[in-house]
Formats: sequence, structure tokens, C-alpha cells
Amino acid sequence: MSRTKGRRRKTTQESSVWGIKFPGKELAEIRRHFALLIVISIITKFAVIFLTTGVFRSFIDIFDISVYFQYATQILGGEIPYIDFPLEYPQLSLVVILVPLIFTMLTQDPSTYLVAHQVFMSVFDILTTLLVYLVALRIYNQKSAFISGVLSATAFSSAYFVLTKYDAFPTFLLMLAVFLFVYRKETYGYLSATAGFLAKWFPGFAIPYFVIHEQMSGKSLGAIGRNIVVAAALFLVVTLPFAILNSSGFLATYTTHTGRSTLAHSFCYYIDFVLESVLGLSFFARISLFLMILVQILLLGYYYSTKNTSVEYLCAFLFFSTFVFVILNNVFSPQYILWITPFLAIFLIHSYKEVILFYAIQIWMYLEFPILYRSIYINDGYFIGDANPLTSVPFLFFTVKFILLFISFYVIWSSLRHPGLRWSVASLHRDRSA
Repeated sequence: MSRTKGRRRKTTQESSVWGIKFPGKELAEIRRHFALLIVISIITKFAVIFLTTGVFRSFIDIFDISVYFQYATQILGGEIPYIDFPLEYPQLSLVVILVPLIFTMLTQDPSTYLVAHQVFMSVFDILTTLLVYLVALRIYNQKSAFISGVLSATAFSSAYFVLTKYDAFPTFLLMLAVFLFVYRKETYGYLSATAGFLAKWFPGFAIPYFVIHEQMSGKSLGAIGRNIVVAAALFLVVTLPFAILNSSGFLATYTTHTGRSTLAHSFCYYIDFVLESVLGLSFFARISLFLMILVQILLLGYYYSTKNTSVEYLCAFLFFSTFVFVILNNVFSPQYILWITPFLAIFLIHSYKEVILFYAIQIWMYLEFPILYRSIYINDGYFIGDANPLTSVPFLFFTVKFILLFISFYVIWSSLRHPGLRWSVASLHRDRSA
């Protein structure tokens, strides 16, 4: 009898999700939560399509997908990206550009590309939601982690951009990197963050935080160095062939975005709009890149000074870093909300006010695009008319948008001041549920 029990106990201990071991009882609950989150995420996608086209009589933007399709057909015709034609996205964007083409070739119907892309991105978004749940599980109990998962699955503004852009792919790679790192598979975390950088820049900000976290955790310089070398090797394997064949075409992918003009939905445009209206000056966009670099360095330094190696602090500073990259970006396209939504879902769960803040941000971003696009603004500027610029509808709308975003930053930043209290409360919940 004792041998049988021992074997059962060992089998239970070896149960795992994505290679991460969990106790049998906890694993059963995780699987139940996974099933619910997948269903909720799928329902959200269909609800967004129905509300956008059927209720609000707006549109599902397929412009970017048509650009991806054009790139795919050029490659199918024998042209080499970055060499025979310029491609504005990093090298691993070719994954999401080419995979839908396979199904298009099978059906011989160009419209298949759109559907295949939307399904492909939806799969990545669902996986991101599951990763949000698992990362939150390293901070909270299962109930709180499930709330984070639900917020991620029901983020309807993000869901819109899952269906219309490819940003769900690098967002998934960032969250995969965080998941792997916090579950002690650090080398794979570095690789995923590097792959994310090669899909769209922002996941690369995770790497210096991983390095600092390992250093603060007492890892040897040799172990940290090996992880950096592995990440660098992946970067070189992917980029070096293109760099050798056409260095100028390769570098253009990484340099053209730094010189882009400000778009109306960006914070840089908003600040310059205020300065122009009040002082007749306009300089913020020109210094935004310098400010971004400076703030990123300050955040890294402050994270190191905390000497805090908790998962909560690591995730919070990854949010702060991504937030700064978004807010000081001259473009700040509406789909950038996808980049920070996983972190908002992890942190804005501790009160009804925080949950309301989460959905208020989603509502405002959804109103911005697609609902109010071409109504109160276009990419080039606000529709002011004869109104006072600082009391016009577009200006007030974007004022509320940035207030909501900065409030979210403040809420998460201030929540780190008393981490011991939060951990003791989470521990109490675990004890009660045991």
C-alpha cells in the first residue's frame, strides 16, 4: 500500500505545464482556468468584430495586413527582403508575414491570407493570456492569477489590434521570455527576448533587466555571460546574412523609425501641440529619443539599487521600461496598447478601482481607433476647426487618454512601496484556501 501511494505521489509531483512542474491539485485547477481563459479570449475576438462592424458601424482595419501580403507575394516571386526590397520590420517579422501565405497557396484564394493572419495572431494572443496567468501565479495565489488572466482575455481594444496587426507576436515573445525567466529557465528567457527584439524592438528591453536580476540574485558572471553569448548568437545568426548581403538595406530597418515624424496619437505630438498653442514653440519630439534613453538608464539604475529580486519587481520594471518606450515614441500607434496590456492585467487587480482603470484604458484606446479615427483626428493632426485648440474635442480626448495611462503607471509604481504588506496578504489568502 505504501509503495503504491509513493508512486502516486511521485506521479503527481511530475505533472507539468510547458515543462514547469506543479502539484497535482494545483495543476488540475490550472487546466480548468486555461480552458475558461481560452473560451473567454475567443468570445472576446468575435464580440469585437460584431461590435465594431455591427453596432458602431466602424471598420476592421486591414491596411497593415495588405502590406504584409504584398511583402509575402514579393518573396514568393523570388525577391529577397532587405536586399531586393526594403522591409520596415525586423527579420523575425517574416514569420508572421510568410506563415499565412502557406494557407493562401493551398486555397489559391488571396482572401485566405487575411483569415489565416487573424487566426495566427489570435493563437499568439491566447497563449499570451495563458502566460499572463502563469506569471501572475508567481506573484499571487490562483484566484488572483485567474483575475489577471480574465483581464488579459477580455482586453477588447487589444483584441482589435490582434486581428489587424502583427504586434501579438512580439508581445507573446516578451511574455514567453518573462515566463521562462521567472520559472528558472533563464537561458530560454534570453533567447525569447532576443527573438522578440528581432520581431519588434520593445521585447529587447527585457534583456538588461534579466542581467541585473541575475547579478542581484548572486549568479556568477560566467553564467550571466553565457546567457548573453547565447542571445547574441541568435541575433547574429538571424541578422548577419542580411547585413552581409546588403548592409545599408539591413541598417535602414533599424534607423528609419528613429527619424519618423510625430503622429497625432502620440504623447510627443500632444506636448508639442500644447507648447505650440501656448508658447509658439515645438521641440519635445526632437528631444524625445534622448529623454527615452535617459529615462531607460535611470530605470535600470533604480532597479539595481532596490536589490529586490522578486518576480513582482521584475515584471513592474519591465512594464515601466515598455511604458517609457511607448509614451516617448514619436509614433505611439494605437496598437502599442498590446505591448503593455499583459502587465496592466497582472498589476491592476487589487481593487475594483484598478479593474475599472484597466477597462477605462481599453475603452479609450478602442474609441481612439477605430471608432473616432477620421472623426476627431487623423494621423497628421487633430480636427480643431474654429475651436480654441486647448478646449477642442480632440485635445480633451487625448488629454483623458494620457491621464489614464499615467495613472496606471502611478498605481503600479506606488504599489511597490510596501511590497511586504501585499505579500503577507497574498500569503494569508493561500493559507485560507489550503
